[in-house]
Amino acid sequence: MEVVAESVAGIDVHQKEITVTVLIGSAESAKPKKVHARFQTVTFDLKACGAWLKQQDVKQVLMESTGQYWRPVWQILEPFGFNMILCNPRIIKNIPGKKTDQKDSEWLSELARYGLVSTSYVPPRQIQELRESTRLSKSITQQMTRLKNQVHDILQRSNIKLTTYVSDIFSGSGRRILALLENGEVINLANIEQAGTGKRGYRLKATPKQILASLDGALSYNDRFLMAMNMNLLASYQRELINLESRIYEQLEAFSELYHRLQAIPGVGEGTAQIIIAEIGSDVSPFPDAHHLASWAGLCPGSYESAGKKHGAHTLHGNKYLKTALITAAMAAKSTKQTGLRDFYWRLCSRMGKQKANVALAHKLLRIIYVMIQTGATYQEYKKSQRTEDTLTPKI
Repeated sequence: MEVVAESVAGIDVHQKEITVTVLIGSAESAKPKKVHARFQTVTFDLKACGAWLKQQDVKQVLMESTGQYWRPVWQILEPFGFNMILCNPRIIKNIPGKKTDQKDSEWLSELARYGLVSTSYVPPRQIQELRESTRLSKSITQQMTRLKNQVHDILQRSNIKLTTYVSDIFSGSGRRILALLENGEVINLANIEQAGTGKRGYRLKATPKQILASLDGALSYNDRFLMAMNMNLLASYQRELINLESRIYEQLEAFSELYHRLQAIPGVGEGTAQIIIAEIGSDVSPFPDAHHLASWAGLCPGSYESAGKKHGAHTLHGNKYLKTALITAAMAAKSTKQTGLRDFYWRLCSRMGKQKANVALAHKLLRIIYVMIQTGATYQEYKKSQRTEDTLTPKI
């Protein structure tokens, strides 16, 4: 194998310490010089590690993306001027046998020496902070959904069928009726009518008698206690989510122009545009083309060939945040009226099924996004009629 780097370091990262192996030797040398060292992960020791690597004349440093442990190591070593490479742990599994931290770091340094591993995308600090905010927003939203489901479970096991007549029990009239249940009040037609009355009068579709019948269940004291606790937690999450959304809008001010251009794409709303910028950034130069970006996002099927025969392969895991957002956007885009994206989806459905067509549409959206970020272009609608005209127009 050809040596692509003559002075490299492989770092096995853990919470408490890092193990470093340095390989130094020219391409002509049969066996490079090997040096090992261990450092604690406190800032002082990591800076000492950077100085030690400089003394060893290291040019390139390779490490795994192990949870969040790699981030402080990267941030402290990067200013020393090394060619930093972050790689996915799935693609650098060590040779089976005895496993030690030193052997892991040796394996990493050998991979770096021969250039056998691809670099993972590490966005600028500004994008990293936006990414942290959007991912926390998604986590909070998921926690709120879990709390709502627990309230639904309490009502169902108590044989209270309020959700049959009220679509959203966590806002407006539904929330006021829930408060009656939490407080253990005697429920009658009068307080149901009062709870269902808003600024413009009675707005519930169901009659008060239907609501009263649906509340005739066996809600115990413990159920009321648990329901009140879940509702309090839900309210606190809602307050913090509002604060977090304000912070996200502040972080997006630097990307305001791109943020609004992305929302011109059918199916891409504010939330999806936020995730796109947080995961990809405003610069796609780390990705050679749109297909590399699609592979990184997990929206590109793999290839499998054996004995001269090619077989289909599933899409890879990729970036789950970006992948989920784009598939959701594709589901919205296919429901739009008179758009080229809708036509594209239904053309594919006839030969590959709806699920695969939806992933293919998400892949197309990502290619569009790549070009928009790369060139600064705005989205232009391309309808079925235009495609037909282009097909019928004679080529000169």
